[in-house]
Amino acid sequence: MYKEFMDKIYNATDVEVSGYYKDKPFLGKITYTRCKYGTDISVHVEDDNDIYVIDGRALYEGEDATYRNLHVYF
Repeated sequence: MYKEFMDKIYNATDVEVSGYYKDKPFLGKITYTRCKYGTDISVHVEDDNDIYVIDGRALYEGEDATYRNLHVYF
């Protein structure tokens, strides 16, 4: 399941992502992805004002130390 999610997220340009960054809600689109060392992916999500750099594992799990309530709308 994790590998399938990572395969989908790697090619998910223009897919919407929502969540909270330090308790601030956001809704943006994936504009860039890149492989990281190991099995993770770095995902750039842009909204009208900001760019959020989120690990693929955080998107898969729905949260990490900085982000919470993450959702990807494939």
